[in-house]
Amino acid sequence: MSETSDDNRKIIEQSIEFLVPGMELARDICSTDGKILFSKNSIIAQHNIQKLINWKIPSVFVYAEVTTVNPITDPKLQKFLNTYNQSVTVVQKAFEDIASTQEIPIETFTETANDIAANVTEAGNIIDRLYNLPPCDDYTMYHSVNVSAISALIAIWLNYPSESVNAISLAGLLHDVGKALLLPELLNRPYKLSPANYEQYMKHVAYGYELASKIPNISQSITTAVFQHHERRDGSGYPGGITDFYIHPYSKIVAIADLYDEEMTINREDPQTMLSPYSSLQNLHDQVYRLDPKICITFIDNMINFLSGNRVALTDGRLGRVIMANKEHPSWGIIQLDNGDVIDLAETSGVSIHYILR
Repeated sequence: MSETSDDNRKIIEQSIEFLVPGMELARDICSTDGKILFSKNSIIAQHNIQKLINWKIPSVFVYAEVTTVNPITDPKLQKFLNTYNQSVTVVQKAFEDIASTQEIPIETFTETANDIAANVTEAGNIIDRLYNLPPCDDYTMYHSVNVSAISALIAIWLNYPSESVNAISLAGLLHDVGKALLLPELLNRPYKLSPANYEQYMKHVAYGYELASKIPNISQSITTAVFQHHERRDGSGYPGGITDFYIHPYSKIVAIADLYDEEMTINREDPQTMLSPYSSLQNLHDQVYRLDPKICITFIDNMINFLSGNRVALTDGRLGRVIMANKEHPSWGIIQLDNGDVIDLAETSGVSIHYILR
């Protein structure tokens, strides 16, 4: 992948395999006889991508989706986040700014997203660190940082190029930015809201899209992910109830990261004990028909690698250690009980992993 610049906007040579709707062409695309097929500054749509595939064009030049607004800064300020907790603090302050200014401090979000993407390759440590949370009433800030990190991980596991990983990380960080404009009482356990209040809660995707769309030169692929991360391939999502073909690839990645983390933070009843990545992955497995199957299975398969060795409580109250996780049914597995017995939950009726013991 080659890089250059044009009027302070980075230009990337992007393989057609990773070209997505919303990217902006940085150069004309010409046929072998010199005819312009697509002109510079065109915004790529899905049908354009199909034409490029049919024409066997291997790559095109596009503007980078994540643009640093002020690239000439002290290098020490380029990486101002060193730990997960610092990321949460920065995002919390940014959300407060949004509520008062109605504008996204994009420099803050971009730097944070890039830092998360750059450091997320330590996958095992990152996954562990995401959920060492103190008890609190509002996990919105934690959730935004977690979804950014998980989205970046998924993009890496899908072999997206680094520029796209940064864009997907930023989409994850911004996905709930519209919640900054909601009443605080709508943010606490949204799954328990009344139907009328949930209608208000769902507006966060539109608010987020409006806020993100004000950012100069932001890629449409990122704003689309903010708007679509609650859409589902069977048409059961919101706000548009659109189906698979019309859902942006980045939206599908953020949706899976969002669903996984909701079960671990926002919908988590007891943040001190009832931490259950097994049931969260089981929830994704059960909803695979509503999500993108390839992305979902890739995420589950990679996550399972981190989940052996945990001490857990079972739903029948027994305690033990996971000695082998189950990819086909994540809330099952082979468990060595504290009394030394080894049981396979796939062959134990009515019992599953309840939560990790901390």
